Amino acid sequence: TRNGELEPDGAVAWAVRVDERGRRLTLFLHDIAAREMLRNLACHPEIAINFDQPTSHRACQVKGLYVSSRRARPAERERVLGQIEGFAADLEQIGFPRAMTGSWTPWPCTALEVRVTELFEQTPGPGAGGPLR
Repeated sequence: TRNGELEPDGAVAWAVRVDERGRRLTLFLHDIAAREMLRNLACHPEIAINFDQPTSHRACQVKGLYVSSRRARPAERERVLGQIEGFAADLEQIGFPRAMTGSWTPWPCTALEVRVTELFEQTPGPGAGGPLR
């Protein structure tokens, strides 16, 4: 996101859910991190989301528009924890011990809904920065 002075301002999203048509994302941010993001999105609804898999360096960027927010539902907690577990396991493969990720506190979460407007390839190499097909 960007703040009122148009300076970039980011936060970690613990998990994401993509709708069936691939046109909307629900991002799950810790409530504390979501507060600042929501302040920014109230002024500037544009958002850029970066996804990166540490072991492969596969990366993409999703640009979109903020639609709405809500408290994450208790039934969504397992999705959030499962995605965090997958990310921690990926980090462990490149040398980050569980002691470095085990203290993360992902809950309670706020769910941010975003309408996808653009997709970009961000994996290093040819095509980086170009549209993702």
